[in-house]
Amino acid sequence: MANSLATTSAQSLADASDIINAAIADDIRLEVRAMGTKKALGRMGAYDGVLDVTKMAGVVDYQPEELILTLRAGTPLGEVEALLENANQMLAFDAPDYGRFLGAGSAGTIGGVMVANLSGPRRLTVGAARDFMLGFEAVSGRGEFFKSGGKVVKNVTGYDLSKLICGSFGTLAVLDEITIKTLPRPETSLSLLFPADDMASATKMITDIFATPHEPGSAAILPRDIAKSAGIDMNAPMIIVIRLEGIAVSVKDRATHLLNANSAGETLVHNKSKNIWQKIRDVDLLSDAKADVWKVSCTPSIAAGFLEKLGQQAEFDFYADWAGGLIWLAGASDKEFGDAVRSALGADGFAMLMRDSGDTKTLVPPFQPLAKPMFDLHKRVKAAFDPKSVLNFGRMHDGI
Repeated sequence: MANSLATTSAQSLADASDIINAAIADDIRLEVRAMGTKKALGRMGAYDGVLDVTKMAGVVDYQPEELILTLRAGTPLGEVEALLENANQMLAFDAPDYGRFLGAGSAGTIGGVMVANLSGPRRLTVGAARDFMLGFEAVSGRGEFFKSGGKVVKNVTGYDLSKLICGSFGTLAVLDEITIKTLPRPETSLSLLFPADDMASATKMITDIFATPHEPGSAAILPRDIAKSAGIDMNAPMIIVIRLEGIAVSVKDRATHLLNANSAGETLVHNKSKNIWQKIRDVDLLSDAKADVWKVSCTPSIAAGFLEKLGQQAEFDFYADWAGGLIWLAGASDKEFGDAVRSALGADGFAMLMRDSGDTKTLVPPFQPLAKPMFDLHKRVKAAFDPKSVLNFGRMHDGI
Protein backbone atom coordinates (compact mmCIF):
# COMPACT_ATOMS: atom_id res chain seq x y z
CA MET A 1 0.00 0.00 0.00
CA ALA A 2 2.78 2.41 0.92
CA ASN A 3 4.48 1.98 -2.44
CA SER A 4 1.23 2.44 -4.39
CA LEU A 5 0.67 5.70 -2.53
CA ALA A 6 4.11 7.10 -3.33
CA THR A 7 2.30 9.53 -5.64
CA THR A 8 -1.40 8.89 -6.12
CA SER A 9 -3.44 11.22 -8.28
CA ALA A 10 -7.06 12.11 -7.56
CA GLN A 11 -9.35 13.40 -10.30
CA SER A 12 -12.38 13.83 -8.05
CA LEU A 13 -13.44 13.93 -4.42
CA ALA A 14 -14.53 10.32 -4.80
CA ASP A 15 -10.95 9.42 -5.72
CA ALA A 16 -9.62 11.46 -2.81
CA SER A 17 -12.03 9.74 -0.42
CA ASP A 18 -10.91 6.29 -1.60
CA ILE A 19 -7.24 7.22 -1.18
CA ILE A 20 -7.81 8.68 2.28
CA ASN A 21 -9.84 5.68 3.47
CA ALA A 22 -7.11 3.34 2.22
CA ALA A 23 -4.53 5.43 4.05
CA ILE A 24 -6.59 5.26 7.25
CA ALA A 25 -6.81 1.48 6.97
CA ASP A 26 -3.05 1.13 6.47
CA ASP A 27 -2.03 3.85 8.96
CA ILE A 28 -0.42 5.99 6.26
CA ARG A 29 0.16 9.74 6.28
CA LEU A 30 -0.23 11.76 3.11
CA GLU A 31 1.14 15.02 1.83
CA VAL A 32 -1.66 16.79 -0.06
CA ARG A 33 -0.40 18.94 -2.89
CA ALA A 34 -0.96 20.09 -6.46
CA MET A 35 1.92 21.96 -8.11
CA GLY A 36 3.93 22.00 -4.88
CA THR A 37 4.75 25.70 -5.18
CA LYS A 38 4.07 26.29 -1.47
CA LYS A 39 5.80 23.17 -0.24
CA ALA A 40 8.45 25.37 1.40
CA LEU A 41 5.87 26.96 3.70
CA GLY A 42 5.59 25.32 7.09
CA ARG A 43 7.29 22.39 8.77
CA MET A 44 8.76 19.38 6.99
CA GLY A 45 6.34 16.56 7.74
CA ALA A 46 7.11 12.83 7.67
CA TYR A 47 4.81 11.44 4.98
CA ASP A 48 4.39 7.98 3.48
CA GLY A 49 2.98 9.21 0.19
CA VAL A 50 1.63 12.10 -1.86
CA LEU A 51 -2.01 12.78 -2.69
CA ASP A 52 -1.73 14.75 -5.93
CA VAL A 53 -4.77 16.91 -6.71
CA THR A 54 -3.38 18.61 -9.83
CA LYS A 55 -6.02 16.97 -12.04
CA MET A 56 -8.87 18.37 -9.94
CA ALA A 57 -8.83 21.50 -12.08
CA GLY A 58 -11.08 23.59 -14.29
CA VAL A 59 -13.82 26.21 -14.16
CA VAL A 60 -17.21 24.83 -13.10
CA ASP A 61 -19.37 27.96 -13.35
CA TYR A 62 -18.67 31.65 -13.88
CA GLN A 63 -21.37 34.29 -13.61
CA PRO A 64 -19.65 37.65 -14.16
CA GLU A 65 -22.90 39.56 -13.74
CA GLU A 66 -23.32 37.99 -10.28
CA LEU A 67 -19.63 38.35 -9.35
CA ILE A 68 -19.45 34.63 -8.60
CA LEU A 69 -16.86 32.11 -9.80
CA THR A 70 -16.91 28.37 -9.04
CA LEU A 71 -13.84 26.38 -9.96
CA ARG A 72 -11.89 23.34 -8.88
CA ALA A 73 -9.07 23.69 -6.38
CA GLY A 74 -6.32 22.51 -8.73
CA THR A 75 -6.96 25.26 -11.27
CA PRO A 76 -3.74 27.24 -11.90
CA LEU A 77 -3.88 30.77 -10.49
CA GLY A 78 -2.67 32.19 -13.81
CA GLU A 79 -5.69 30.71 -15.61
CA VAL A 80 -8.03 32.16 -13.00
CA GLU A 81 -6.55 35.64 -13.34
CA ALA A 82 -6.67 35.48 -17.16
CA LEU A 83 -10.33 34.45 -17.07
CA LEU A 84 -11.22 37.32 -14.74
CA GLU A 85 -9.20 39.86 -16.69
CA ASN A 86 -11.13 39.00 -19.85
CA ALA A 87 -14.32 39.88 -17.96
CA ASN A 88 -12.72 43.03 -16.48
CA GLN A 89 -12.89 41.52 -13.00
CA MET A 90 -10.34 40.43 -10.39
CA LEU A 91 -9.63 38.56 -7.19
CA ALA A 92 -10.01 41.54 -4.89
CA PHE A 93 -7.80 40.10 -2.16
CA ASP A 94 -4.79 40.44 -4.49
CA ALA A 95 -3.63 36.80 -4.55
CA PRO A 96 0.18 36.86 -4.43
CA ASP A 97 2.47 34.97 -6.78
CA TYR A 98 5.32 33.61 -4.64
CA GLY A 99 6.82 31.60 -7.51
CA ARG A 100 10.02 33.64 -7.77
CA PHE A 101 10.22 34.37 -4.05
CA LEU A 102 10.03 30.68 -3.08
CA GLY A 103 11.97 29.47 -6.10
CA ALA A 104 8.98 27.49 -7.34
CA GLY A 105 8.71 29.17 -10.75
CA SER A 106 4.91 29.18 -10.73
CA ALA A 107 2.10 30.90 -8.89
CA GLY A 108 0.49 27.55 -8.07
CA THR A 109 -3.23 26.87 -7.82
CA ILE A 110 -6.26 28.70 -6.51
CA GLY A 111 -6.71 25.96 -3.91
CA GLY A 112 -3.21 26.52 -2.60
CA VAL A 113 -3.86 30.24 -2.30
CA MET A 114 -7.09 29.68 -0.39
CA VAL A 115 -5.91 27.01 2.08
CA ALA A 116 -2.90 29.20 2.88
CA ASN A 117 -5.14 32.31 3.08
CA LEU A 118 -2.64 34.29 1.02
CA SER A 119 -3.64 37.91 0.53
CA GLY A 120 -1.90 40.89 -1.04
CA PRO A 121 -1.86 44.67 -0.46
CA ARG A 122 -5.62 45.17 -0.98
CA ARG A 123 -6.27 43.02 2.08
CA LEU A 124 -5.90 46.24 4.09
CA THR A 125 -9.20 47.62 2.80
CA VAL A 126 -11.18 44.77 1.20
CA GLY A 127 -10.33 41.77 3.37
CA ALA A 128 -8.39 38.53 3.18
CA ALA A 129 -8.78 35.53 0.87
CA ARG A 130 -11.03 33.81 3.43
CA ASP A 131 -13.49 36.72 3.22
CA PHE A 132 -14.09 35.98 -0.48
CA MET A 133 -14.67 32.23 -0.27
CA LEU A 134 -18.44 31.77 -0.43
CA GLY A 135 -18.42 27.99 -0.28
CA PHE A 136 -16.60 24.76 -1.06
CA GLU A 137 -16.91 21.00 -1.38
CA ALA A 138 -14.36 18.76 0.29
CA VAL A 139 -13.38 15.42 1.78
CA SER A 140 -12.18 15.39 5.38
CA GLY A 141 -9.35 13.35 6.86
CA ARG A 142 -12.06 10.85 7.81
CA GLY A 143 -12.67 10.24 4.12
CA GLU A 144 -16.12 11.84 4.44
CA PHE A 145 -17.68 14.27 1.96
CA PHE A 146 -18.87 17.63 3.27
CA LYS A 147 -19.60 21.10 1.97
CA SER A 148 -20.05 24.58 3.33
CA GLY A 149 -21.69 27.74 2.01
CA GLY A 150 -23.00 28.07 -1.51
CA LYS A 151 -23.20 30.16 -4.66
CA VAL A 152 -24.73 33.26 -3.13
CA VAL A 153 -23.00 36.25 -1.58
CA LYS A 154 -25.15 36.11 1.56
CA ASN A 155 -25.35 32.57 2.92
CA VAL A 156 -26.41 31.92 6.50
CA THR A 157 -26.80 28.14 6.45
CA GLY A 158 -24.58 26.08 8.72
CA TYR A 159 -21.17 26.96 10.10
CA ASP A 160 -18.87 29.30 8.21
CA LEU A 161 -16.23 26.64 7.63
CA SER A 162 -14.55 28.72 4.92
CA LYS A 163 -12.92 30.81 7.64
CA LEU A 164 -11.54 27.63 9.22
CA ILE A 165 -10.35 25.94 6.04
CA CYS A 166 -8.57 29.07 4.78
CA GLY A 167 -5.28 29.08 6.63
CA SER A 168 -5.36 25.36 7.53
CA PHE A 169 -2.67 24.48 4.94
CA GLY A 170 -4.38 21.27 3.89
CA THR A 171 -4.32 19.73 7.36
CA LEU A 172 -8.10 19.32 7.67
CA ALA A 173 -9.53 18.46 4.26
CA VAL A 174 -8.99 18.06 0.52
CA LEU A 175 -10.91 20.72 -1.42
CA ASP A 176 -12.48 20.38 -4.84
CA GLU A 177 -15.07 22.93 -5.96
CA ILE A 178 -14.52 26.40 -4.52
CA THR A 179 -16.91 29.33 -4.96
CA ILE A 180 -15.32 32.78 -4.79
CA LYS A 181 -16.74 36.28 -4.88
CA THR A 182 -15.07 38.42 -7.56
CA LEU A 183 -15.06 42.21 -7.96
CA PRO A 184 -14.92 44.57 -10.95
CA ARG A 185 -11.43 45.64 -11.95
CA PRO A 186 -10.81 49.37 -11.24
CA GLU A 187 -10.96 51.65 -14.26
CA THR A 188 -7.59 53.10 -13.35
CA SER A 189 -5.08 53.35 -10.53
CA LEU A 190 -2.08 55.40 -9.51
CA SER A 191 0.26 55.63 -6.57
CA LEU A 192 1.40 58.56 -4.48
CA LEU A 193 4.83 58.67 -2.86
CA PHE A 194 5.45 60.61 0.34
CA PRO A 195 8.74 60.99 2.25
CA ALA A 196 9.02 60.16 5.95
CA ASP A 197 11.85 60.49 8.44
CA ASP A 198 11.35 57.14 10.14
CA MET A 199 8.94 54.24 10.60
CA ALA A 200 6.96 55.93 13.36
CA SER A 201 6.29 59.07 11.33
CA ALA A 202 5.45 56.91 8.29
CA THR A 203 2.77 54.92 10.10
CA LYS A 204 1.34 58.14 11.57
CA MET A 205 1.15 59.79 8.15
CA ILE A 206 -0.65 56.75 6.75
CA THR A 207 -3.12 56.88 9.63
CA ASP A 208 -3.78 60.54 8.83
CA ILE A 209 -4.27 59.76 5.13
CA PHE A 210 -6.74 56.99 5.90
CA ALA A 211 -8.67 59.41 8.11
CA THR A 212 -9.43 61.55 5.04
CA PRO A 213 -12.39 60.92 2.71
CA HIS A 214 -10.05 60.15 -0.21
CA GLU A 215 -10.33 56.35 0.01
CA PRO A 216 -6.78 55.02 -0.26
CA GLY A 217 -6.79 51.33 -1.15
CA SER A 218 -3.31 50.16 -0.16
CA ALA A 219 -0.41 51.55 1.84
CA ALA A 220 3.21 50.39 2.06
CA ILE A 221 6.43 51.70 3.61
CA LEU A 222 9.76 51.20 1.83
CA PRO A 223 13.18 52.07 3.25
CA ARG A 224 15.20 54.16 0.80
CA ASP A 225 17.48 51.32 -0.42
CA ILE A 226 14.56 48.94 -0.96
CA ALA A 227 12.63 51.63 -2.83
CA LYS A 228 15.66 52.43 -4.99
CA SER A 229 15.99 48.77 -5.97
CA ALA A 230 12.41 49.00 -7.26
CA GLY A 231 13.13 52.11 -9.33
CA ILE A 232 11.87 54.69 -6.84
CA ASP A 233 14.45 57.39 -6.11
CA MET A 234 13.25 59.73 -3.37
CA ASN A 235 15.60 61.40 -0.92
CA ALA A 236 14.08 60.25 2.36
CA PRO A 237 14.82 57.50 4.91
CA MET A 238 11.34 56.03 4.35
CA ILE A 239 9.02 56.26 1.36
CA ILE A 240 5.28 55.83 1.82
CA VAL A 241 3.42 54.34 -1.15
CA ILE A 242 -0.34 54.96 -1.33
CA ARG A 243 -2.51 53.33 -4.00
CA LEU A 244 -5.68 54.99 -5.28
CA GLU A 245 -8.07 53.06 -7.52
CA GLY A 246 -11.43 53.60 -9.15
CA ILE A 247 -13.04 55.79 -11.79
CA ALA A 248 -10.42 57.96 -13.52
CA VAL A 249 -11.95 61.32 -12.62
CA SER A 250 -12.32 60.27 -8.98
CA VAL A 251 -8.76 58.95 -8.73
CA LYS A 252 -7.39 62.18 -10.19
CA ASP A 253 -9.43 64.34 -7.81
CA ARG A 254 -8.45 62.31 -4.73
CA ALA A 255 -4.79 62.38 -5.71
CA THR A 256 -4.90 66.15 -6.15
CA HIS A 257 -6.34 66.66 -2.68
CA LEU A 258 -3.73 64.41 -1.04
CA LEU A 259 -0.87 66.07 -2.91
CA ASN A 260 -2.16 69.53 -2.00
CA ALA A 261 -2.00 68.48 1.64
CA ASN A 262 1.63 67.37 1.27
CA SER A 263 3.63 69.25 -1.35
CA ALA A 264 6.56 66.81 -1.06
CA GLY A 265 4.49 64.03 -2.60
CA GLU A 266 5.08 62.52 -6.03
CA THR A 267 2.95 60.48 -8.43
CA LEU A 268 3.47 57.11 -10.10
CA VAL A 269 1.27 56.63 -13.16
CA HIS A 270 -0.67 53.45 -13.89
CA ASN A 271 2.02 51.13 -15.30
CA LYS A 272 4.70 52.16 -12.80
CA SER A 273 2.11 51.98 -10.03
CA LYS A 274 1.06 48.49 -11.08
CA ASN A 275 4.69 47.38 -11.17
CA ILE A 276 5.59 48.55 -7.67
CA TRP A 277 2.50 46.96 -6.11
CA GLN A 278 3.22 43.68 -7.86
CA LYS A 279 6.73 43.73 -6.38
CA ILE A 280 5.33 44.52 -2.93
CA ARG A 281 2.68 41.79 -3.21
CA ASP A 282 4.99 39.05 -4.50
CA VAL A 283 7.92 39.88 -2.15
CA ASP A 284 10.09 40.59 -5.20
CA LEU A 285 11.73 43.34 -3.18
CA LEU A 286 13.48 40.67 -1.08
CA SER A 287 13.56 37.76 -3.53
CA ASP A 288 17.23 38.27 -4.39
CA ALA A 289 18.34 38.44 -0.77
CA LYS A 290 20.47 35.45 0.28
CA ALA A 291 18.71 35.29 3.60
CA ASP A 292 15.84 33.86 5.57
CA VAL A 293 12.65 35.83 5.02
CA TRP A 294 10.09 36.26 7.79
CA LYS A 295 6.55 37.60 7.65
CA VAL A 296 5.45 39.52 10.73
CA SER A 297 1.82 40.48 11.31
CA CYS A 298 1.16 43.11 13.96
CA THR A 299 -0.81 46.27 14.52
CA PRO A 300 0.73 49.23 12.66
CA SER A 301 1.00 51.15 15.92
CA ILE A 302 3.70 48.79 17.26
CA ALA A 303 5.62 48.33 14.00
CA ALA A 304 8.20 51.04 14.71
CA GLY A 305 8.85 49.79 18.23
CA PHE A 306 9.21 46.21 17.04
CA LEU A 307 11.74 47.16 14.36
CA GLU A 308 13.70 49.25 16.85
CA LYS A 309 13.90 46.33 19.31
CA LEU A 310 14.92 43.92 16.56
CA GLY A 311 17.54 46.37 15.30
CA GLN A 312 19.22 46.23 18.71
CA GLN A 313 19.70 42.47 18.29
CA ALA A 314 20.30 41.84 14.59
CA GLU A 315 20.87 43.27 11.12
CA PHE A 316 18.15 42.92 8.51
CA ASP A 317 16.41 44.42 5.50
CA PHE A 318 12.68 45.05 5.56
CA TYR A 319 9.66 46.70 4.05
CA ALA A 320 6.09 46.99 5.29
CA ASP A 321 2.69 46.49 3.69
CA TRP A 322 -0.84 46.88 5.10
CA ALA A 323 -0.01 50.36 6.50
CA GLY A 324 2.71 48.80 8.66
CA GLY A 325 0.67 45.80 9.78
CA LEU A 326 2.64 43.34 7.62
CA ILE A 327 6.41 43.48 7.83
CA TRP A 328 8.69 41.45 5.56
CA LEU A 329 12.14 40.82 7.06
CA ALA A 330 15.28 39.40 5.43
CA GLY A 331 17.94 38.37 7.92
CA ALA A 332 20.55 35.80 8.79
CA SER A 333 19.76 32.18 8.03
CA ASP A 334 20.10 30.92 11.57
CA LYS A 335 18.23 30.21 14.77
CA GLU A 336 19.55 33.37 16.42
CA PHE A 337 17.77 35.66 13.96
CA GLY A 338 14.51 33.72 14.26
CA ASP A 339 14.71 33.90 18.04
CA ALA A 340 15.44 37.63 17.84
CA VAL A 341 12.37 38.22 15.65
CA ARG A 342 10.07 36.45 18.09
CA SER A 343 11.74 38.01 21.13
CA ALA A 344 11.29 41.54 19.75
CA LEU A 345 7.68 40.83 18.79
CA GLY A 346 6.69 39.15 22.04
CA ALA A 347 2.97 38.45 22.28
CA ASP A 348 2.08 41.41 20.07
CA GLY A 349 1.84 39.63 16.74
CA PHE A 350 2.55 36.63 14.56
CA ALA A 351 5.91 35.78 12.98
CA MET A 352 6.21 33.10 10.28
CA LEU A 353 9.34 31.88 8.54
CA MET A 354 8.35 32.14 4.88
CA ARG A 355 11.64 31.30 3.17
CA ASP A 356 14.36 29.18 4.75
CA SER A 357 17.70 29.67 3.02
CA GLY A 358 19.39 27.01 5.14
CA ASP A 359 18.01 24.66 7.77
CA THR A 360 16.41 27.20 10.11
CA LYS A 361 13.02 25.47 10.13
CA THR A 362 14.62 22.43 11.79
CA LEU A 363 15.70 24.69 14.65
CA VAL A 364 12.87 27.24 14.88
CA PRO A 365 9.13 26.56 14.41
CA PRO A 366 8.13 28.17 11.08
CA PHE A 367 4.66 29.06 12.42
CA GLN A 368 4.20 31.19 15.50
CA PRO A 369 4.25 28.84 18.54
CA LEU A 370 0.87 28.50 20.21
CA ALA A 371 0.03 28.99 23.86
CA LYS A 372 -1.21 25.73 25.41
CA PRO A 373 -4.94 26.62 25.36
CA MET A 374 -4.73 27.51 21.66
CA PHE A 375 -2.61 24.45 20.89
CA ASP A 376 -5.17 22.23 22.60
CA LEU A 377 -7.94 23.88 20.56
CA HIS A 378 -6.01 23.21 17.35
CA LYS A 379 -5.61 19.56 18.36
CA ARG A 380 -9.35 19.21 18.96
CA VAL A 381 -10.15 20.73 15.57
CA LYS A 382 -7.62 18.43 13.89
CA ALA A 383 -9.11 15.42 15.67
CA ALA A 384 -12.61 16.37 14.55
CA PHE A 385 -11.66 16.55 10.86
CA ASP A 386 -8.73 14.14 10.70
CA PRO A 387 -8.55 11.86 13.77
CA LYS A 388 -5.91 9.55 12.24
CA SER A 389 -3.69 12.49 11.19
CA VAL A 390 -3.68 11.41 7.55
CA LEU A 391 -3.54 14.87 5.93
CA ASN A 392 -0.39 17.04 6.04
CA PHE A 393 0.37 15.94 9.60
CA GLY A 394 2.81 18.28 11.34
CA ARG A 395 2.75 20.87 8.53
CA MET A 396 1.82 23.71 10.86
CA HIS A 397 2.69 22.55 14.38
CA ASP A 398 4.46 19.56 15.88
CA GLY A 399 1.95 16.87 16.81
CA ILE A 400 -0.99 18.29 14.84
